[in-house]
Amino acid sequence: MNTRTRTDSRRGRREQREVERDARRSRLRVLLARADRGVLTPEESALLRGDVEAEITECDTHRRSAGGQQAAAMRLHTRIEAAEQCIAETEAERDRYAAEAEALRPHAAEEGRR
Repeated sequence: MNTRTRTDSRRGRREQREVERDARRSRLRVLLARADRGVLTPEESALLRGDVEAEITECDTHRRSAGGQQAAAMRLHTRIEAAEQCIAETEAERDRYAAEAEALRPHAAEEGRR
Protein backbone atom coordinates (compact mmCIF):
# COMPACT_ATOMS: atom_id res chain seq x y z
CA MET A 1 0.00 0.00 0.00
CA ASN A 2 1.25 3.47 -0.84
CA THR A 3 1.58 5.44 2.39
CA ARG A 4 3.06 8.61 0.88
CA THR A 5 1.20 11.76 1.72
CA ARG A 6 0.27 14.28 -0.91
CA THR A 7 3.22 16.55 -0.02
CA ASP A 8 5.69 13.64 -0.31
CA SER A 9 5.02 13.32 -4.02
CA ARG A 10 6.40 15.67 -6.64
CA ARG A 11 2.87 16.65 -7.62
CA GLY A 12 1.94 17.29 -4.00
CA ARG A 13 4.99 19.49 -3.43
CA ARG A 14 4.25 21.43 -6.59
CA GLU A 15 0.63 21.94 -5.53
CA GLN A 16 1.78 23.07 -2.07
CA ARG A 17 4.19 25.59 -3.61
CA GLU A 18 1.39 26.90 -5.85
CA VAL A 19 -0.92 27.35 -2.85
CA GLU A 20 1.81 29.20 -0.93
CA ARG A 21 2.63 31.36 -3.96
CA ASP A 22 -1.04 32.24 -4.55
CA ALA A 23 -1.48 33.20 -0.88
CA ARG A 24 1.71 35.26 -0.94
CA ARG A 25 0.62 37.07 -4.09
CA SER A 26 -2.80 37.79 -2.61
CA ARG A 27 -1.11 39.31 0.45
CA LEU A 28 1.15 41.33 -1.84
CA ARG A 29 -1.85 42.81 -3.64
CA VAL A 30 -3.49 43.81 -0.36
CA LEU A 31 -0.28 45.23 1.07
CA LEU A 32 0.52 47.14 -2.11
CA ALA A 33 -2.98 48.63 -2.12
CA ARG A 34 -2.48 49.71 1.49
CA ALA A 35 0.96 51.13 0.60
CA ASP A 36 -0.64 53.14 -2.21
CA ARG A 37 -2.97 54.68 0.33
CA GLY A 38 -0.10 55.27 2.77
CA VAL A 39 -1.61 53.24 5.60
CA LEU A 40 0.90 50.39 6.07
CA THR A 41 1.75 49.50 9.64
CA PRO A 42 5.36 48.57 10.52
CA GLU A 43 4.29 44.91 10.76
CA GLU A 44 2.72 45.08 7.31
CA SER A 45 5.86 46.71 5.92
CA ALA A 46 7.92 43.80 7.26
CA LEU A 47 5.42 41.32 5.80
CA LEU A 48 5.57 43.11 2.44
CA ARG A 49 9.36 42.96 2.44
CA GLY A 50 9.34 39.25 3.33
CA ASP A 51 6.84 38.39 0.60
CA VAL A 52 8.73 40.40 -2.03
CA GLU A 53 12.01 38.72 -1.01
CA ALA A 54 10.35 35.29 -1.27
CA GLU A 55 9.06 36.12 -4.77
CA ILE A 56 12.51 37.31 -5.86
CA THR A 57 14.17 34.18 -4.46
CA GLU A 58 11.66 31.87 -6.13
CA CYS A 59 12.03 33.73 -9.43
CA ASP A 60 15.82 33.47 -9.28
CA THR A 61 15.60 29.75 -8.50
CA HIS A 62 13.34 29.10 -11.47
CA ARG A 63 15.52 31.22 -13.75
CA ARG A 64 18.63 29.22 -12.76
CA SER A 65 16.74 25.98 -13.29
CA ALA A 66 15.55 27.08 -16.72
CA GLY A 67 19.08 28.11 -17.64
CA GLY A 68 20.40 24.71 -16.62
CA GLN A 69 17.71 22.95 -18.61
CA GLN A 70 18.49 25.07 -21.65
CA ALA A 71 22.20 24.26 -21.37
CA ALA A 72 21.41 20.54 -21.04
CA ALA A 73 19.16 20.72 -24.10
CA MET A 74 21.94 22.38 -26.09
CA ARG A 75 24.41 19.65 -25.05
CA LEU A 76 21.94 16.98 -26.13
CA HIS A 77 21.35 18.78 -29.41
CA THR A 78 25.11 18.77 -30.06
CA ARG A 79 25.30 15.06 -29.25
CA ILE A 80 22.39 14.31 -31.58
CA GLU A 81 24.04 16.24 -34.41
CA ALA A 82 27.29 14.29 -33.85
CA ALA A 83 25.38 10.98 -33.81
CA GLU A 84 23.56 11.86 -37.03
CA GLN A 85 26.89 12.75 -38.68
CA CYS A 86 28.33 9.43 -37.53
CA ILE A 87 25.32 7.58 -38.96
CA ALA A 88 25.70 9.37 -42.30
CA GLU A 89 29.40 8.47 -42.44
CA THR A 90 28.68 4.84 -41.52
CA GLU A 91 25.98 4.58 -44.18
CA ALA A 92 28.33 6.05 -46.80
CA GLU A 93 31.03 3.55 -45.82
CA ARG A 94 28.50 0.71 -45.98
CA ASP A 95 27.42 1.79 -49.46
CA ARG A 96 31.05 2.00 -50.60
CA TYR A 97 31.78 -1.51 -49.33
CA ALA A 98 28.58 -2.82 -50.89
CA ALA A 99 29.62 -1.35 -54.27
CA GLU A 100 33.09 -2.89 -53.92
CA ALA A 101 31.56 -6.26 -53.06
CA GLU A 102 29.23 -6.01 -56.04
CA ALA A 103 32.19 -5.25 -58.29
CA LEU A 104 33.97 -8.38 -57.02
CA ARG A 105 30.95 -10.63 -57.60
CA PRO A 106 31.62 -11.36 -61.31
CA HIS A 107 35.22 -12.32 -60.49
CA ALA A 108 34.03 -14.63 -57.73
CA ALA A 109 31.58 -16.30 -60.12
CA GLU A 110 34.40 -16.88 -62.66
CA GLU A 111 36.61 -18.39 -59.97
CA GLY A 112 33.77 -20.70 -58.98
CA ARG A 113 33.43 -22.06 -62.54
CA ARG A 114 37.10 -23.03 -62.86
